[in-house]
Amino acid sequence: MAKTATKTAEPSRLTQSRVANMTAGRAKKQAKKEKLKAALQARAAHARAARKAIQAN
Repeated sequence: MAKTATKTAEPSRLTQSRVANMTAGRAKKQAKKEKLKAALQARAAHARAARKAIQAN
């Protein structure tokens, strides 16, 4: 029993790298999402401005 306890305290190198990869992947996904959101907002703002300009004329 004591043997397994010491093993779990220090995760294996494989586990550590996998956790690191997962974290990196999540961060990457989040950045992608934010970039998409920003692009969408910019497009919406541009469309609003265009509609306003059309109405003004």
